[in-house]
Amino acid sequence: MVTIKDVALQAGVSIATVSRVMNNADNVGEEYKIAVQKAIEELNYQPNAAARSMKKKAFRTIGVIMSDFSVPFFEKIIKQIEKTFRSKGHLVLFVNTYDNPETEKQGIQFMVEKQADVILICSTGENEDYLAHLQDQGISVIFFDRRSKNHLFPTFYVDKRKAIYRALEYLYLMEHRKIAFISGPRQLSTNYDRYMGIMDFVYEKEISSNYISYYFGTFSEEYGYSVMDELLKEKDPPSAVIVGSAVLAAGVLLYCKEHAIDIPGQLSLISFGDFSTGKLIEPRLTYLEDMHERLGQLLVEAIQEAFDQVLEPRQITVSSELITNESVTRPFIQLT
Repeated sequence: MVTIKDVALQAGVSIATVSRVMNNADNVGEEYKIAVQKAIEELNYQPNAAARSMKKKAFRTIGVIMSDFSVPFFEKIIKQIEKTFRSKGHLVLFVNTYDNPETEKQGIQFMVEKQADVILICSTGENEDYLAHLQDQGISVIFFDRRSKNHLFPTFYVDKRKAIYRALEYLYLMEHRKIAFISGPRQLSTNYDRYMGIMDFVYEKEISSNYISYYFGTFSEEYGYSVMDELLKEKDPPSAVIVGSAVLAAGVLLYCKEHAIDIPGQLSLISFGDFSTGKLIEPRLTYLEDMHERLGQLLVEAIQEAFDQVLEPRQITVSSELITNESVTRPFIQLT
């Protein structure tokens, strides 16, 4: 079956250019129009009629597939997208995967069945071949928060590699020399990037990798709690912990509260992302800004563009800032 990708290769242009020609966009040069039309004729390309008709209608459907809507980062982005597009009469559908690849695949199939004009996905990394096939068929697929490992998609991503380096550098300046990192599933691109950020730090500071331990499991309060139970039973426990999400931070805080461990007196804590009610938490959490407002703005712009054409694969990377508060101090009390 001939796909829009085949037409693009035959014409020597991008998929986005083919899409613009097919949708009679004004911003296409005459030579590109001729090349695309010629390729369509030579390949006898038959675009999906349902997809073509969707492009012409005013009512649009946006499908969002994410890890967990209850995570403040996803909640804030979804609300930003809903606020923008529901006011225009469009429909926003969303599916939680809880980082389960099979649930994710079912979610993708659901969005296809609902004829979503655009699919936004925070990918587990296990269904990328399927998503690439959909993109080749002319369906707009946008990655956010996580990168693709093996394919090219339009991607909007907070730089986790530099972010964890920044957090480690801050802890190092605060004289911490035994640090633990706790996060979700190992196979996620975000955790690969965080791991590489740890390796960057170890290499550039010329320190032993034994100073930094890492634990990959699930983005859940229970996992944060269980790792703390393991860590603080060690003979030489860490003086600081970095967690991959505020949900994990909740598990760490709960464990410390139940076991009378003072933060930051006995244990310093940094989180990727803050609580939605972070100003009410004591001590106030030191965290890496999740950049949800900027990411949401970029996604809104990309969705609007994708309504009219297939987007060019590209990666837009946003830098994260470290917001310092009271949950980190210099280590001066040793746990026993």
